[in-house]
Amino acid sequence: MEVEPRRAGENDSAVAGEITRLCRTLVPLAAAGKYAEASSTYRWVTRASSGDPLRYVDHALRLEFCALTGNEHTGLDLLSLLDGVGDHPDAVGRLEFFASAALLTRRLTETGYGDIPFVLNGPYDGVSLSRLHQRMRAAAFVEAEELDGREHTGYFTGYAERKMAAKPVAEFVPLLPSALPRIPILPPPGLSAEELVVRAEIHNHRCEPEEARACLDAIESVPDEIAPRLSELRAIFFQGEDTEERLRHAAAGFRRQGDEIRFLLNQCWLGLWLVFDDQVETGVALTTVAAARLRAGTDERAACWGEYWLAHVLSGQGRVSEAYEALRRGAERAREAGDPLLHGTLLCLEASLRNGDGEDPVATLELARAATDAFIVGNVGEKAVEAVEQVRIAYERTGSLDELDVFVEHLLATLPVGGPERLRGHLRHLRALSLIGTGRFVEAVDDAYASLGISASKGKDTAEHWYVLVTALHGAGRYDEVLDVAPRAIALLAVSPDWDHRCRWMYADSYRALGESSRAFDEYAVLAEILQDSGDTGHSYISVSMAAAEQLDLLGYGANAADFYARAADAASAIGGGYVAATCRNAATLSRLRSGDLDAALSALDAAETAVHAVKTETAPVREHLVAQLDHVAAHVLSAAGRVREAARRALRAAETFHRIGEAESARDVDLLLEEILLGEQK
Repeated sequence: MEVEPRRAGENDSAVAGEITRLCRTLVPLAAAGKYAEASSTYRWVTRASSGDPLRYVDHALRLEFCALTGNEHTGLDLLSLLDGVGDHPDAVGRLEFFASAALLTRRLTETGYGDIPFVLNGPYDGVSLSRLHQRMRAAAFVEAEELDGREHTGYFTGYAERKMAAKPVAEFVPLLPSALPRIPILPPPGLSAEELVVRAEIHNHRCEPEEARACLDAIESVPDEIAPRLSELRAIFFQGEDTEERLRHAAAGFRRQGDEIRFLLNQCWLGLWLVFDDQVETGVALTTVAAARLRAGTDERAACWGEYWLAHVLSGQGRVSEAYEALRRGAERAREAGDPLLHGTLLCLEASLRNGDGEDPVATLELARAATDAFIVGNVGEKAVEAVEQVRIAYERTGSLDELDVFVEHLLATLPVGGPERLRGHLRHLRALSLIGTGRFVEAVDDAYASLGISASKGKDTAEHWYVLVTALHGAGRYDEVLDVAPRAIALLAVSPDWDHRCRWMYADSYRALGESSRAFDEYAVLAEILQDSGDTGHSYISVSMAAAEQLDLLGYGANAADFYARAADAASAIGGGYVAATCRNAATLSRLRSGDLDAALSALDAAETAVHAVKTETAPVREHLVAQLDHVAAHVLSAAGRVREAARRALRAAETFHRIGEAESARDVDLLLEEILLGEQK
């Protein structure tokens, strides 16, 4: 079935021109310090441009804005359009997009993200952002030189050069409420190679891998005295086929330097890697011996790390009681050493193992809460989030969700100023979930925005963060804002069909609530097709098809609306939903009548009669309502067909039934119809 719900008209070019005009104001607004206006304009043009990949000049202007306002990672989403830009017929559009893409990837490279691979199903898939920058720069110059050749000037080449070299006009322009600038991962400039290695080791222990990799990438020359440490760190953070070789190379270096502690810690990690690499017997023996030697030594922290890696190896082999014993030994020594990071790390691993093994949730809860406290003292955000997740799992296992809410509120109230912001964001995420679960959507919105902002500032925002925000906004009736954030959530929810379908429904419903029937239909229709393709033609498919039909009726596409109602009716009949099927048949009949096809409406009425009278399982009042609804529909159709006496009889019967079952509003509607029918007959 072909449906064109968007009415193309003479205003299309005017709207397109307005979008382009506003896109051109983005950077100037930010440069003038008008951040709120720039942000609202960006959101508007993003929404207005959705689904139109051919407007590459507009998309290029948005890319440029992201690159120059601290929103480089938001701009990454726009790079997905690269797959088709080479075939775009407008050479200027190609130049603008390539140059803006080069600018964005330059900024990402400068801020420490050059080694991140760009993910796209196309010719650039897997290319690092720094390499992508070089390719975009070259592509921009090719387009510029071709344009200059036509015009016999150097204007376009100079323009491309200036655009790709542009400097930021603002440190950060927040595009959403509570948005925060991306926290830099690059180490401070001017550090020596040894200082960078030390920082990477600290980041490793704090579970901050991106920052650790940035430190390692910044090292150019490698002094001999730190070469083994660097080799080990690179083996850990850039794992591959040569990981074992690098670890053994590091071990040999530690041995040459007489650094027994580092050698033994290396053996612990190597043993874990060998177990992972299916060399189980060798790996377990290696870690066990190394941990025992560290335990017998005088370096408290090294002994604790030995126990930690031993517990990992033992638990992986099902030797959980021995793993717990190793963790208890390590936690006791870490507490005596006064190292909150190490103490919390050992407690958190034990809590995680116990949750996974289904051990006593009360004892597990104590471990996880103690780990959380230790990480707060050590101001270790990533690990604190991990510990709170173990608390959450333990509370869920005890069925004490109210106590989880109390725990979250207490932590939020007592978390010190300057404490781990990642933890604060996660706690607000958990509170938002709880508020949504009890229907307190308005209260949940601020928490959802804040948790997303904090997580995104560390590059830790997930599909769940975006989904929770969409849910809170939709429940709170803030439909305009749903339209701003739902597309991002949908893009991230591809692997979570249930959430994806729910999010798409909220997106479509927000357009409906705002009176944008054309866009609402588009989104309902997309969701209906997704559900049908996935084989889900149950209740969700039926309600979405009915919603799509309602929007088509509002747009004046009665015949198409009837088709959607008919699909919903067929699906309802297939799952035994006779009442819903009959309701859809009634609605389809009216849609056929609105389309002006009287013959089709009469045929649809026959189908509706059959469907309504087939409903036997509902209660008497429900069946009476359905029959009255059918009579009302029949009165409309029969009146249009000139069968006035039949129409009047059906309308009268419908009015009497609605009055009897207490549906006064429906009765009034039928009374008015009956009056029109009778007056028409008198004429």
